[in-house]
Amino acid sequence: MKKVLAIVSAVLMLAAITTSCNKKGCTCYYTTDVTHVAPLFQNDEMTKDECKAQQEYYNNELGVNLVKCK
Repeated sequence: MKKVLAIVSAVLMLAAITTSCNKKGCTCYYTTDVTHVAPLFQNDEMTKDECKAQQEYYNNELGVNLVKCK
């Protein structure tokens, strides 16, 4: 059990590090995709405001807050 917990925490830390280093552009993921393996949308040229608008667009289309864009 301790090994599984250590592996899960290592994967989550790696995901946090890789997303925090990528500050340019916009990448959208489903909130259920905790490892950020399969982006729903990605654009390296978008501003922060355009990224927020993209997140609102996806969430309005789905009807629930299921998409998070950074």
